[in-house]
Amino acid sequence: MRARLPLWTLLLLLTTTGATLLVMGDARRVESLGFTPAQPALLNLFTSLFVHANLPHLMRNLLFLAFFGWYVERVLAPPRFLLLYLLGGLTAVLTHWLMTLAVQPALYRESLVGASGAISALVGYFAIRFYRVRVRLVWSQVSRWGFAVPMWAAVLLWVVWQGWGAVWSAGVEHPVEIGYWAHLGGFAFGLMLALLWGAGAQGEREHLLQNADACLREGTPDEALRWLQPLLKCPQPDPLAMLYAGEIWQLLGDRETAIDHLLQGWRIARNDWSLLAAFADRLSELNALDRLEPAELDWLLQLAERHREPQRAARWLATLLKEPAAPRRPELLMRYARVLDLSGQHERAQQILQQLMQEYPDSLQADLVRLQQRQ
Repeated sequence: MRARLPLWTLLLLLTTTGATLLVMGDARRVESLGFTPAQPALLNLFTSLFVHANLPHLMRNLLFLAFFGWYVERVLAPPRFLLLYLLGGLTAVLTHWLMTLAVQPALYRESLVGASGAISALVGYFAIRFYRVRVRLVWSQVSRWGFAVPMWAAVLLWVVWQGWGAVWSAGVEHPVEIGYWAHLGGFAFGLMLALLWGAGAQGEREHLLQNADACLREGTPDEALRWLQPLLKCPQPDPLAMLYAGEIWQLLGDRETAIDHLLQGWRIARNDWSLLAAFADRLSELNALDRLEPAELDWLLQLAERHREPQRAARWLATLLKEPAAPRRPELLMRYARVLDLSGQHERAQQILQQLMQEYPDSLQADLVRLQQRQ
């Protein structure tokens, strides 16, 4: 599956860059758009997220926003992504405000600017959702990276650094340039939403499916099946895992077990057209589409027309019609002619209609064809 373009991340990058460039060099305007605990203003809670003190400050945050934003937006719907970013930034600023009142009065009259608090919320979500990702640290060969650490370890080091900085700066008389408390507040908000939205379970699912897919590509179906077991044993089995399992059992030569998995997965994935079509393709390869209930088959063919895939529907119907004694054969022949016509194969569609009238001249479908021809 192709990863979608991170449009909202790009928009945030452009907005942040534009806002900063408009006020760069004017310290008074930058300070007026930042959030000052001594003079709190509602509008400044948000404007402070987009302006930056200088170009290096901006570049650092753009780099982190591009990296974490792309990863997080890839797995979140746009409303949730924006909620995470904007409310995470708001939480970061409010945390900074609270801590200046409680433990760090040196920052009370200083203006807070920068997107790092909102980006920290993305880091918090990322830490749960992609905790299985590994970061390569040491280059070993031209074609391969060397030493790697889990992403959660890298994030943990970052959190420890932020915590140490927050504690250290609390005892400093003069203000520091880094908003440690804002970073920690945004990060905590991102963690909370990640747990609330089940990001950890989603990350584990992705990890299991990726490993199963890698094993299939390497030609080790038994190992792939082992990776899928946690997803198959759930009260509601994962439909994509069921698809992989069906393919694996097909490779292993157990046709009936493969069909059982594919049918069960097809009935679970009723709201996902791409998965439904993939299940139907596999069932068609196994000549098992007739195992679907008549109502299920009709619904599948209707969906194919609705999604403008008549050629796919034609392949399924051609498989079903290979059996001369197929149930509802006259109806299937008529539907086959229809999808052939929709896919531009008009002559072939007419041949199928002629076949229908020759094989089943007394059927209702043949009467309908003759009526259409008269009209």
